[in-house]
Amino acid sequence: MAKAAQIDAWIQRSRGGASLRMRMSVSRPLWLAGCSSAVAVLFLGLSLGGCQASRRGNPVAGPAIEFTSVPGAGEADAAVLSTIKGRVSGAQSGQQIVLYARAINDNGQVIWFVQPFVREPFTGIQSDSTWRNSTHPGSEYAALLVAPGFQPPGTTRALPTQGVVAVAITQGWPPVRQRWWFPFACVIATAAVIFGAYRVWHYQVTKKLNRRFEERLAERMLVAQELHDTLLQGMLSASMQLHVAVDQLPPESPARPGLDRVLQLMGQVIDEGRTTLRGLRSSVETAQDLGSLFSKIPQELGDRPATGFRVIVGGPVLTLQPGIRDEIYRIGREAVINAYRHSHASNIEVELEYAAHQLRVLVRDDGCGIDPQVVQSGRDGHWGLSGMRERAERVGAKLKVWSHSEQGTEVELRVPSEIAFESYRSRLSSNWLKRLYRRNPAVGEPMTRTRGK
Repeated sequence: MAKAAQIDAWIQRSRGGASLRMRMSVSRPLWLAGCSSAVAVLFLGLSLGGCQASRRGNPVAGPAIEFTSVPGAGEADAAVLSTIKGRVSGAQSGQQIVLYARAINDNGQVIWFVQPFVREPFTGIQSDSTWRNSTHPGSEYAALLVAPGFQPPGTTRALPTQGVVAVAITQGWPPVRQRWWFPFACVIATAAVIFGAYRVWHYQVTKKLNRRFEERLAERMLVAQELHDTLLQGMLSASMQLHVAVDQLPPESPARPGLDRVLQLMGQVIDEGRTTLRGLRSSVETAQDLGSLFSKIPQELGDRPATGFRVIVGGPVLTLQPGIRDEIYRIGREAVINAYRHSHASNIEVELEYAAHQLRVLVRDDGCGIDPQVVQSGRDGHWGLSGMRERAERVGAKLKVWSHSEQGTEVELRVPSEIAFESYRSRLSSNWLKRLYRRNPAVGEPMTRTRGK
């Protein structure tokens, strides 16, 4: 026992850098992960782990051994063999390498096993001073440079010292699940899976919404055709017959002024009906961008030279989802028509901003404003503001209305990019392209006066 204790003390002193030089080195295997982020973290963990685990004794004169490739740590298993490599410096002719792996035997004791086999305990040194062999799993590995005639024990509780010229001991790589970076890699991999599942869910929901919008557009087209062929044509026929009847009345007839008012009212109803039908069909029949569609609204309402109108487009124009584009146009069109009919404004402006994270539509005028109670709850018998809010909520957009007496009105619609735009990559590229654009007004009458804030 005293001799064994003396041998253990000698080995400990050699690890500290005494007469026997001992070095530790580990290999750096690459672990393949399921996603690019996890691969980066795993590679970083392996690199840092290799740097932290490498410990060397102080350089001394004489022969020295170094590991260049070490297998992972594991329990003793006679069926598993792994490659172990290293190099030696200062070796003399006839000297060889003896490898040991430290593991637990059948009795639960931690001992050193000679590698790879008891009958083949020696590892030759190549001409380039490197050595290579196989080993069974162990928690630690030792390489002994021994003199000729050395007889290595098959198993030993302490490494032999008699006839040993140099020793190197290193620990095996711990299992992947026990390494410090493994929890972080699991978190990143889980996040990648969740993000991928979210993208799949988002694609399916978007596809379903597009299908529903296309069905609604088809129904709207059918309704517009039916209204034109029935109600509007009937109103036109009644108006023509009433015109004929009024023309047959004498000018001094007391009934003629009342009938003229009826004709005027019917003409107004027919014009509004045509405008409504044009709105139902225009965004369906054309693939023009929103700026072009908004710029044609004054033409639909008739010549109004007293009111200035212009459309401002900001940012690179991105392709919109067909159904979403129609809803956005309907909301903006309603805001513009309300400004023309009720605000008595001198100037009306539509601003479109294509940004990476949203589409923003702003309709402003410098008219008389809207009563706060009407802004809050709408006007009885009118569905303009309430209909705009319902449309915005239906597509996942946000609608805000600001109005002050004699200072005009602003209607702002914000649609998230994942809902509005058709191409995800286009949204990403617009993040830096939007900084380069210039705000160019579309075709329309130039503004001659701006509303004060």
